[in-house]
Amino acid sequence: MANHMRLLSVGLVLLFGPSLLAAQEPFQRLDDWQPRFQGIDLIRLEARQPRLMRGFALRIDLHAPGIRFLATPDNGEKPGHTDGLKTSTFLARFGCQAAINAAPFSPIHAEEGLSQTITGLTVSNGKEVSPAEGRFPALLIRKGNRVQIADPPFDLTDVENAVAGFQIVLKNGQVIAEGRDVHPRTAAGVAADGRYLYLLVIDGRQIGYSQGATTTEVGEWLKALGASEGINLDGGGTTTLVLAGPDGKPQVVNRPIHGGIPGRERVSASHLGIFAHPLQQQPE
Repeated sequence: MANHMRLLSVGLVLLFGPSLLAAQEPFQRLDDWQPRFQGIDLIRLEARQPRLMRGFALRIDLHAPGIRFLATPDNGEKPGHTDGLKTSTFLARFGCQAAINAAPFSPIHAEEGLSQTITGLTVSNGKEVSPAEGRFPALLIRKGNRVQIADPPFDLTDVENAVAGFQIVLKNGQVIAEGRDVHPRTAAGVAADGRYLYLLVIDGRQIGYSQGATTTEVGEWLKALGASEGINLDGGGTTTLVLAGPDGKPQVVNRPIHGGIPGRERVSASHLGIFAHPLQQQPE
């Protein structure tokens, strides 16, 4: 029976094409994975049901040469944990090739450079910036780019960078259904074999462009991308994905919505930056 069903599936795919498989995904892939740096690919995603959602994802090959990470460093003896920056400013200041907003924080400031407090664990280059708090899970990046999504208490052995999130949305390949609130989302997922890290942003609060997603949908999107574990990071008006352009200057990929204004970035206390080598030049 199993062989019969397998042959039937193959026959349907041959008859109707790969779109039959894509129809099972919670989104439409608007293009193939586009290489942006060595080990970093970008894809555009869209869904029309159960509401209009547009998003972007990075696929990071954790085995690629040159891939390394940086969570927001501390602000020394100043109050709070870090000084707030827009995600684009963070990328430019530290020379990253990609960056997203990460952990929840308070308070919200209109200006950059003011002290902010992070909720949950942050580790930057091996130094604890903010402690674990309550039940907030975290994305842990250990030496050798070994990535884990975990609940507290955390084993911080060999952890070089870490950022906290609100909840785990995908565990052992199973989506965790929690809540029906629809918001812009930032999330991360890791493949079962540890080869790929996926960073996902879904825009929201923008009628006619993208309304946002539930945390359940975030888990479904991460699973469809190839993740087996997933975490919902800080979202809402903070959701931002930035890449370095050809000139190294930051380019905001998605459409943030700070203060209800489409395209306006929010100052955030927490980011995760990725360093990567440029794509090899093709001979003319």
